[in-house]
Amino acid sequence: MRWLDVSVSNLTCTRYWVVYLQVIQEAVWPGGVLPTAPVFERSQQQKDDTKQQALRCLMRLLPDLVSDVLGSEKYRLSWQTALDSFQDPHINRHLVFCIFDLLLEFLVPEIPEENFQRSLLQMLGKNPEKLLA
Repeated sequence: MRWLDVSVSNLTCTRYWVVYLQVIQEAVWPGGVLPTAPVFERSQQQKDDTKQQALRCLMRLLPDLVSDVLGSEKYRLSWQTALDSFQDPHINRHLVFCIFDLLLEFLVPEIPEENFQRSLLQMLGKNPEKLLA
C-alpha cells in the first residue's frame, strides 16, 4: 500500500500538475495558437495499435503481485474493461468536467465559500468585459 500511496502522491504533486497542464495546452493550442487546419483522421489500424499500446502500459502500471493474485487473464480483462469505458463520449465529458472541478478546487480552494462566490460575481458584474476575456 505504501507504493500506491507514494505513486498517487507523485502523480498529484504540483510539479506534475504543471506538466499535465502544459501537455493539455500544447494539445489544444499547439505553439500557442488554435489549429487552422483539420486534425488528421487516424485509420482504424492506428486506433487499434494505440489501444493495444495503452493496454500494455496500463498492465505495467501496478506491481506484478496484483497480476499474480488476479491471474493474468483476469488482470488483462480488468484493464481492458477500464480502457473500453473511455470509449464513451458521455463518460469522457463527465470525467473532464470532474477533473476540471478538482483542479479548480485545488488551485482556488475558496471556490466553495459563499462569500468568495458573491465577491466574484460582484466583481464580474461591475466589469462585464471580464466575462468575455
